[in-house]
Amino acid sequence: MSEQDPRTALLEKIEKAGVVMLTTAEEDGTLASRPMAVQEVEQEPGVLWFITRATGDAAQDSAGRPVNVAVQEKGFWASVAGHGEIVRDEARKTEYWNSATEAFFSEGARPEDPQIVLVRVQADSAEYWDGGGAASVVEIVKAKVTGGEARPGDHDTVEF
Repeated sequence: MSEQDPRTALLEKIEKAGVVMLTTAEEDGTLASRPMAVQEVEQEPGVLWFITRATGDAAQDSAGRPVNVAVQEKGFWASVAGHGEIVRDEARKTEYWNSATEAFFSEGARPEDPQIVLVRVQADSAEYWDGGGAASVVEIVKAKVTGGEARPGDHDTVEF
């Protein structure tokens, strides 16, 4: 990805992506994924924050359970395994609140509404693939011409 710490680079790319897919398991084990806007990424200890309805599937299915966050951003893909937790933090909700958030919940919604909660995902591990842009195309062409194996970017696993 870069010369910086792989965990740091990974979390920066997740924050830049802005919207990710949060996958949770329902009571019967059925997997469900939904798009979620990343509100904040804490480098240490590797925490992702989301805001949602307390009665919504994202909140209900992630409380105290394993979750996965899937990321795709311009030649970058990541799969983050972690655990979800529901957090009721008025100050943090207010900090994250903006006109887009209000529009998502409905006109007149306010961060102090008890039906609006935070989903905190503590990352345990992540696997990523970083395509590297134009260099990827060169690698693929080179492999095709030489009969070798393409190495179109970085791939690694990190632990939190």
